Order: sequence, then structure tokens, then C-alpha cells
Amino acid sequence: MIKLVIAAMLFISCTKFTEKEVTDPASLKKNDHIKNISLKSNNINEGLISAGPFAGGVTETSATLIVKPVKPALIRFQLSLDSGFSVPFYTEEIPSDKNNYNYTKIEIKDLTADTKYFYRAVIDGYLTELTHYFNTFSTDKKKDFSFGFGSCQQGRSASTPDVFPVIGNDSIKFFIHLGDWTYPDYRIARDFNTNWDQLEQSYMLKYDPAYPFVTDVLSKMPIAYVYDDHEYAGNDADGTNPFKSNSIKAYSMFFPHYKLENPDNGIWQKFRYGDVEFFILDLRSQRSSNENVFDAAGNFTPPEGHSILNGFKIDGVDQKTWLESSLKNSDAKWKVIVSSVIFNPKYYGALKDPTLTKAFPQIQRGVIDKWAGFPDDMNFLINLIKDNDIKNVIMLSGDSHSSYIDDGTNSFIPEISSSNLDTKNSKLGLLTALAGYNIWNQGSFNDDTDAYGRISFHYGNEDYALLEIVDQNGSSVLSYKLIAK
Repeated sequence: MIKLVIAAMLFISCTKFTEKEVTDPASLKKNDHIKNISLKSNNINEGLISAGPFAGGVTETSATLIVKPVKPALIRFQLSLDSGFSVPFYTEEIPSDKNNYNYTKIEIKDLTADTKYFYRAVIDGYLTELTHYFNTFSTDKKKDFSFGFGSCQQGRSASTPDVFPVIGNDSIKFFIHLGDWTYPDYRIARDFNTNWDQLEQSYMLKYDPAYPFVTDVLSKMPIAYVYDDHEYAGNDADGTNPFKSNSIKAYSMFFPHYKLENPDNGIWQKFRYGDVEFFILDLRSQRSSNENVFDAAGNFTPPEGHSILNGFKIDGVDQKTWLESSLKNSDAKWKVIVSSVIFNPKYYGALKDPTLTKAFPQIQRGVIDKWAGFPDDMNFLINLIKDNDIKNVIMLSGDSHSSYIDDGTNSFIPEISSSNLDTKNSKLGLLTALAGYNIWNQGSFNDDTDAYGRISFHYGNEDYALLEIVDQNGSSVLSYKLIAK
């Protein structure tokens, strides 16, 4: 009886086709019942799927789709220009790799730019019901567009996830996640990256269909993502972590990303949308130990070579060299640096203030984890931009559980930081201001609600980028208009 019930459930949720029918769009069009499949947007586990499908690594003409079947299977994806899949087409069919926990990534090429595609998985010939979609990027360098970003969600102090439906209903083209996504060092084990089953579980937490980030964001748009400390190896983790290669490999195995410039050593990468180029940094696996900055007396005296970009000798191009070359050679009007931690150099002043650090030693511990704890690299980036007259650079950052904007007066590079997606607002901007450090001259978000960052690029008589912090009610609570040079 139980077997009959299971069989009936599979029949209701899936439609089985022969190999010829699956691969031949013409024959599929003849089967009207295919068009009338009842889609269940929240039913991710149909007896066939454990996680996904999701889209990442999207460009003007390509995308990478990922899915994890429940058991080893033959995988392909069905795509269409309409949600009814009236004229479907298919990717190649490949076997899932049981040594990869069955996660299967397939890159699709020759897509049309600036086009919406619906997709769903075909597993062992069964057409699954869960339909998601993404838009390919535009090639038009003068076309206005927006993207969203944020970090810090589903940790110990997580609030209600009210911000995610707002993100999903925004007109953004993609979302950049800056890390601290599910905090597996708290939710699984402090040393979770020592164990491959636990690492895989950390990605299953990210892809949990019961959480609105999956149904409202991952299912509706491409996502670019870089880990921060908590899902890399633990709080304030750095490149001395003995199992960092596991975290780097797991990212490549379980997430659909852009080309990694040195995949054996880190996850730095870049992509482009129109006239905007994005440079995603790996500021965990490459950073020197935070603890190296203190001398025997407890003074901040970072040693030579103390680096957030390339603290270790590695084979192949290092991240610092790559970033320098990429910024110098970019012909994009706008360059966006994606940093998981705050760049703003004004924090360095707080770090060197003996009165402040003695009264509030936790401030010193927090600041050394930011770029300010790595003054050589901070100055390297500032001088790189100044000496080469690199225009229109914007810094994105996260990690601090709050949101702020600076026009470059304090941050040198105009910086927008947002990191309280569903995490209790730390109100760090307010606290630093009360301590006498007004670091964010365009304001900080000090409400008890959640927020995300949004940047909109506008082209016309005056080209500009609108930097905004948007709260969980959809209101723009901070904004700054950055005019292109």
C-alpha cells in the first residue's frame, strides 16, 4: 500500500517521457498535457530534487544552472521563453556525480541578451514541476538597470524574514550576496569545514525552500556570492585556517559562479553588465592572520606583508596582482568592488585611538577584521586608483550587521555597506558617531528593521549611480546620487 501511494505521488508531481520525446522539442509541442502541468512554486522536494534548481554565472548569452537530485540520476534542464513552456528547449543531459553529493551544474550558451528565461529540471526523464526564471544581461551600455546586494542572514540573532519578498518584487536584475549566509559555524558545528558532510549541509541550509530567500530571491534572479567568515571557516577566520581548501572547493562544487581566476587558491572573480564591471574579492582565504597585528604590549603594529589580499605565496596569479591588472585594464564606465568587509579607512583612526580602544576593546577586535586592519593593502588600493586616474569606482561591503553610505569623503572610494538582511541591526554607524567618529557622511541606518542595498545606474545627459539602502517596507531610507566623472 505504501509503495502504491509513493508511486501515485510521483505520477502526480512528474511526467515521464521517453528519451526521444525529451530531446525533440517538436514532439513535445504535440503533447498538450505538457503545457498544462500544474506548477507548485513552493514544492521543491518532489521526491526527485533535494536542492535547486538555481541560476548563477549569468552573462549576456550564457548561464549556469545547478540542481541536486535526491539520488544519482541523469540531469538536464528544460528552458522556455514563457512560463507555460509552449516551445521548450533543452540542455545536454549529463549524469550527476555521486562524489559531488549529486550536485549538477550545466552551463547554457548561445542565449539571447536581455531576455527572460524560465527553467526546470528533468531528472531521469521526469519533467519536474518547480519553475524558476532569470534574465540574461544586457549588452546595451546605455541601458539603465539596478541590482541589489546584502549580507548576514539566518544567524543566531535572525529576525523575521520580511525583507526578502521586497527584494523579490524589486526591479533589480540580479542580487549579490556578500556572505555570512546561514552561519554554519553556529548552526552546524564550530569546525564545520573540517568535515565534507557538514560542508555540504551548509549549502543545503542556504538552499532550504522553507526560507523566503530561496522562494523570493534565488528563484527569481541570478545571484553572485562570496563567502565571509562564518560560512568560510568561522568567526573572523583567515587564511591560516588549516581546512581552507575545503571551503574553496565546496564553493566551486555547490554554487554556480563566474570563472574563478585561481580556483585552487580562492574564489575571486569578475563579471560585467553593460557598462559596469564587478570585481568580487575573496577576503578570507587570502588574508593574513588578524592576530599578527598586535605586538607583545598589545599595540597595533602589523608586520611587513600583512595582507587582506595576498597574505600567502600561492601558485598562479595572486589576488592583489589580479585586482591591480583588472582595474587598470577595465574599459567599463563604472567599476564595482565587491568586498565582504568594510573598506572605509576612517576606521583606522578608531583603531589607533588609545582612549577608545581601552574603554571599548571590542572595537579594536572588530576593526582589525576590516580593511583598516590591513593598512598596506588599504593604501595600495587608494594609490592604485589615484595614480592611474581610475574613475567611477564604487565599493560594496557587508559583515557589520548594519547599513551606511559614504560619498568618498571618509571612505575615499564611495562606499555603500549593507549587512542586516534578517540580522538584528548593530547600529554601528550610530555607535561610532557617539564615540566621535562620523565615518559615514551620507548617513547610517539605525532602525530596528532589516534592509538591503540597491544601486541603480542611469544614463542620459547626466550619467550617475543612485546608491540606496532599502528597508523591509520597500522604502529608500538612505540615498546618494554619485555623478559619473
